Amino acid sequence: MTSQEVEQTQKTKRVRESPSKFSSLPDEITENILARVSRWQYPSLSLVSKKFHSLLSSMEIYKTRSQIGAQETCVYVLLELHDHPCWFSLWTKPNNQDSSGISVVTIPSPPTDYFPGLRSIKTFGSYMYIIGGPYKEPSSSVWIFDCRSHTWRDGPNMYVARNSPHTVLLDEKIYVMGGCDIDEYYANWIEVFDQKTQSWTAFPGPNVDKLLKHLRKSHCDTVYVFEGKIYFMAGVKEYSYEPKDGTWKLVKEISSFLFDDSVWTWCEIGKIICCYTHPGYLMWSASEIEGRVWREIKGLEELREHPTRGLKHGYTFTLLDCGGQILVLWDLQCPFTSPTRSNKIWYAKISLEPRCNGREVWGNVECVHVLTFPAKSYGWSSCLTAFV
Repeated sequence: MTSQEVEQTQKTKRVRESPSKFSSLPDEITENILARVSRWQYPSLSLVSKKFHSLLSSMEIYKTRSQIGAQETCVYVLLELHDHPCWFSLWTKPNNQDSSGISVVTIPSPPTDYFPGLRSIKTFGSYMYIIGGPYKEPSSSVWIFDCRSHTWRDGPNMYVARNSPHTVLLDEKIYVMGGCDIDEYYANWIEVFDQKTQSWTAFPGPNVDKLLKHLRKSHCDTVYVFEGKIYFMAGVKEYSYEPKDGTWKLVKEISSFLFDDSVWTWCEIGKIICCYTHPGYLMWSASEIEGRVWREIKGLEELREHPTRGLKHGYTFTLLDCGGQILVLWDLQCPFTSPTRSNKIWYAKISLEPRCNGREVWGNVECVHVLTFPAKSYGWSSCLTAFV
């Protein structure tokens, strides 16, 4: 157990053992103390007293957690079970560091019966957004999940009905692109959701001929944000979009996302981009887009080469930013040879350490768990994180 976890456990123990001492304190002081305790302790602390239950059930405590910097990273997993999407959250059991220390908890599913693609789901703060409809089923709908109360609500509709659009987060706004006919909806090809005003603003699509031709036949393979710009990988070419003035630019004739082994999944952590490539290598890049160089994250040989659960034996991968660490989830069954997979997914958390004046990045595996879900098998999976 780390020193931080020991301190957190001691805090919880002191709170549990002395509820009478809190009864005389003003609510705002008690709330400030409770806000510093791990959210995963709230169910048991709610049983201590009526006052605790009332404070921990209020949304005000989450505002306090945000103000004092006590928010935690929450991991959510979406599985296709029996042709229906099912949602789960991962809870870390107190005082457990082995594989049994992770609980898989079922949470309410949205009032839809389709499996949304990960690129159409975006999280911001304590909220999760499902935007548009699934493949070949365009919709202008938006569903919003409150990760604090685990409740869904209907959000403001987009101007255009879209299926499987790309979504990115930039400057606290959600940018939604594509998922519709580029010629018919050119003026509204990009829509931006302002979370403060809960409103949409539309912007035109690209004015670069080669990119327009590509979008008439296909879609962008990868869309991501880097240093305030949005980048599109279309075929082998890479383009950038500057939201401040709406300018488009061809960045590279051959995208820097393409190299000897294709990128399977990636995420941005701080000022670097991390990706997974076959067979089992985690890579990183922190250079400018125009001169990006991919390098191996060192120190992960055991995680990659393990004979039964190594990354090189996996088939489906997800990389996430988990509070500045890499969260890797993978399964060991090929989706092409087996339409359904077992109820187990592997999970590893990796901290990153820059060395040699930033020329190297080393990974330290903090934990490796196998997650067991309440079903015999599943079809597809998606994973994402939120801050609560």
